[in-house]
Amino acid sequence: MTIRILLVDDHINVRRGLREMLSRSPEAEVVGEAEGGKEALKLTKDLDPDVMLLDVEMPDMKGYEVARHLAESGCSTRVLALSGYDEKRYILGMFTSGAVGYLTKDEAPEHLIHAVEDIAAGRKGWISPRIAKRLGIPPHPVGRDTIPALSPLEMKVLGCLTEGRTNKEIASILEITPFALKETIQSITSKLGVKSSLEAVLRAMQEGLV
Repeated sequence: MTIRILLVDDHINVRRGLREMLSRSPEAEVVGEAEGGKEALKLTKDLDPDVMLLDVEMPDMKGYEVARHLAESGCSTRVLALSGYDEKRYILGMFTSGAVGYLTKDEAPEHLIHAVEDIAAGRKGWISPRIAKRLGIPPHPVGRDTIPALSPLEMKVLGCLTEGRTNKEIASILEITPFALKETIQSITSKLGVKSSLEAVLRAMQEGLV
């Protein structure tokens, strides 16, 4: 199976390096390159790639803006965020905007091909070993049967969190009090073995809960 890939980064040398890495896989085919978010959105419509390698910081649009636009448009292209940053706000911001994977640029030589193949095959919540260690969660799915069952309300809250909604918005949508929402989120994070609601989103994506 050929995996059609769109490279999105404002530095031409980075794109050249990514092409070189991907050329080592017989399944990977780079079908286009964009140096900014607006160009990336246009090329996505024209080329319909399977996977977009998306830089997080670009001059015209942020990576999360591109990912969110694709998600809201119903585009089937799967986004792998490729960034020089390993800070939580960047990682979790990309996931709540629609990305399905996150890889730091300095880890790309070792993990890029594996990440692209996994994501093209349908994997969500793909993270590199370094990111997993930073977030304190497993780098790979360990099985939904290892997670205590979530209640219907917890699943609804988790779904809203995955959409990037604020606590105020969630409480209004689900018609529950802020206190009840806080308790529900605490229960979710406890069951998923994470420390924050955003980390819960990523863990749930890994295990196919959302």
